[in-house]
Amino acid sequence: MKNIVFIFLLIFTTSATQIKAQIAATQSSEQARAAAKIMVVPYTKQNENIQTILDDNPAVRTAVIKVKEAFDQRGWSTVDFVANLRAAQANSAFTADRQTNFKSDLLTGSGADFYVQVDIQNTTDASGTNITINLTAFETHTGASFSNQTASSGRFVTNDVEKLIEKAFSKIQEEFLNNLMVKTDEIRDIGRALVIHFNLDENSSIDFDAEVNENRFLNEIIEEFISENAFQGRANLAGIIENKMIFDEVRIPLFDQATDKPYNPNKFVNEIIRFLRTNNITATRNIKGQSLFITIKGKTNEQ
Repeated sequence: MKNIVFIFLLIFTTSATQIKAQIAATQSSEQARAAAKIMVVPYTKQNENIQTILDDNPAVRTAVIKVKEAFDQRGWSTVDFVANLRAAQANSAFTADRQTNFKSDLLTGSGADFYVQVDIQNTTDASGTNITINLTAFETHTGASFSNQTASSGRFVTNDVEKLIEKAFSKIQEEFLNNLMVKTDEIRDIGRALVIHFNLDENSSIDFDAEVNENRFLNEIIEEFISENAFQGRANLAGIIENKMIFDEVRIPLFDQATDKPYNPNKFVNEIIRFLRTNNITATRNIKGQSLFITIKGKTNEQ
């Protein structure tokens, strides 16, 4: 009998250890897959004031917090929307005349690869209150929508909006987060998207049709460099005008292919600046989230 009990305990202990190991492996895997950054934001209509939405709708504010917490609990990398909003206000960037572009500016400046838009509908009548939550995920810089989930709490006679939000969100939480995990797998496979703007300084003595290297045009060597250095060659030249050259999608890896350390837009833009210098061209850069702005000053021998 003692032997049987011992064997049972051994099997139970071994099984429990294996289960813990499987859970740990899953968590580790998910954290690796969730390297891309996510920001949770409230849904707003055009020209609506974001601060007013948060101040006047506690249900919206609560839902944004709950969804962000769900990502945090699963080890994802999140960007705090409210903190970014407060920082923008402190920097006097939040003004009435900028409401139209403010939300997009806040997103692109946050460094978030994805954002999850939270929309809450609260209906109350004599029979009780029902909360409907709608979540939509977008890739920040391409605007591509790739996940949408909606759920309702059901009607209850209660004023506890937070519990109703939790009830509605719990119905779609796992499926929504799992769908995002699949999308981050894709980002790891094809890279994160950058938008790169090449601009000519107003005092630059060269343009994009200038011959800079063995009778090759400036626009030609830039396009070739971007294509060769984009992750898996994924780059698209949107157009060239007199003083601008724009790539609306250039993919870079989440991790450096040689060191496996995180790879960011600044590292890529440094490569561009070095390349231009090897062709005797000086340039400066600005980075706003995943958007790169490179201003070409001119040839070094003219400085």
